[in-house]
Amino acid sequence: MAMAAMALGLLPFVAAAQSADVGGRLAERWCMGCHVVETGPRDVATDGVPTFPAIAARSGTTAESLDRYLSTAHTNMPDFALSRSERSALVTYILSLR
Repeated sequence: MAMAAMALGLLPFVAAAQSADVGGRLAERWCMGCHVVETGPRDVATDGVPTFPAIAARSGTTAESLDRYLSTAHTNMPDFALSRSERSALVTYILSLR
């Protein structure tokens, strides 16, 4: 019984890890053309676009601010029309780079 309770307590961590994996794959597919999406020492890509680790490290970056940003049209980014679950996975991935 205690094992089952402990396993249930770990579910949010497993779900977050899976979501970050999904978000990483989305970032590679949709964002890598402009952003550096993996961990690394650079703050900006060669064209001045911020890297995902740099975005994650900003003091004002929260799950809510990222979701809001990804939910609106951007003049500097293509409109990918991400679903709610895709946005959530991408946000989880970006925040995992802290």
